[in-house]
Amino acid sequence: MKKRLAIIALMLTTGVAGFFLYQQPLQAQPLAPAVTEEAVTGPLTISAGELLTLDKVVAITRQNQPSIVAAQGNISASQSRVGQARAPYYPQINGSAVYDRLSQDSTILGARGLDGNFDQLAFRIRGDQLLYDFGKTATRIDIEKTNLEAARSNLNTVDDQAVFNAKLAYYNVLKIARDNEVAAETVKQFEEHLQQAQGFFDAGVKPKYDVTKAEVDLSSAKLVQIQVNNNLRLARVVLNNTMGLPDAPDYLLANNLTFDRFTLPFEQALSLALTNRPDLKTLMLRKQAAQQTVALARKGYTPVLSGNAGANYSGDTDTLDEGWSVGLALTVPVFNGHLTRHQIGEARANVDIVTADETLLRQNIQKEVQQNYLILAEAEERINVAKLTIGQAEENARIASGRYSAGVGSPVEVTDADILLVQAKASHIQALYDYRIAQVSIEQAIGVAEENDGLPVTTD
Repeated sequence: MKKRLAIIALMLTTGVAGFFLYQQPLQAQPLAPAVTEEAVTGPLTISAGELLTLDKVVAITRQNQPSIVAAQGNISASQSRVGQARAPYYPQINGSAVYDRLSQDSTILGARGLDGNFDQLAFRIRGDQLLYDFGKTATRIDIEKTNLEAARSNLNTVDDQAVFNAKLAYYNVLKIARDNEVAAETVKQFEEHLQQAQGFFDAGVKPKYDVTKAEVDLSSAKLVQIQVNNNLRLARVVLNNTMGLPDAPDYLLANNLTFDRFTLPFEQALSLALTNRPDLKTLMLRKQAAQQTVALARKGYTPVLSGNAGANYSGDTDTLDEGWSVGLALTVPVFNGHLTRHQIGEARANVDIVTADETLLRQNIQKEVQQNYLILAEAEERINVAKLTIGQAEENARIASGRYSAGVGSPVEVTDADILLVQAKASHIQALYDYRIAQVSIEQAIGVAEENDGLPVTTD
């Protein structure tokens, strides 16, 4: 009895060990460069008062943005699904052990009419091996491999979007910081006007109206400054969240809100977009997987050939009987309620859906590139006009201030001139911001994540 139990235990152990020996782990595939690079450089942090460049903001975003981490998880899940698809190629071994305590009144086969209670044991081990399934398993593996490549491409899509959002947030902070500087300058100017008007009133040269007008202008300028200050704080919250560091300490940003002319021709940009866009590559891979699914569904009409072998020991503790089995099984689908036909129909429809999505994305890519080039050209024209307008507004403000100092001007002239100067500066800042955002949008549209990575620009 002990010998037989030892043999059974050895069979079970060998079967399980054999199962794991057949499990060949998937080769670790390299992730997108944007991910592996951060793994080498180590964790990136922000020190209080540190000056952050756009490059570091992008690097921090890639390392900490949860959406990128989730996309990496999708790759790992896809790798596991490839292994799952390969599993039918290996032996499927199962073992079981059953113990029953039977009484003399039991009618179960094996009681043998003995008086009193007795034990009944059953040990079984069975192995099944797929021999041939007309390419069903191979097709499933190909589908999962294609899905794995789609997951990799999707990681690049998520990475591009995260970088794009970080750049938008970065430049938005710079723009509002510039607006805040203008607001501070405006407050300072109206404080000077108030001092001047108060001096004229005290000397009896100007009426009280000039003082109250200057006070109102100063209060209005301070209200604007308060709003801009709060907008700046909100913009920093958005940037911190985009980088994946909501609790980041106070830091400074490198002020590169300048005009760098983007000189990549439209035709070349459109060609790059249709070639490099990772989301388009993802759709193309999903279309390929859908086509492979059609081929898999068609194989539902084909038979499956498999082999099996097993051994069993059963009986009471004194009379343990032995048995074994070896056989082949050919499973031929005869009729399954038109299931296969409908599965093929669904797979074909999915191909049509993904094909339509791909066509729509190509059209949207072309639209994005065209729109951003139009915005880029319009913003460049506004930058040039705004520069000229600032010079004119500054001259107008000097004249108005001089006239008021000479006693021939009115406070309304001074206020109007200052407002025109503020508007000119704000228009220039907005034009610079719009140009940068259009440039970043083009880079994102053509699938180039790095700023000016191989793209021609000239600096004015």
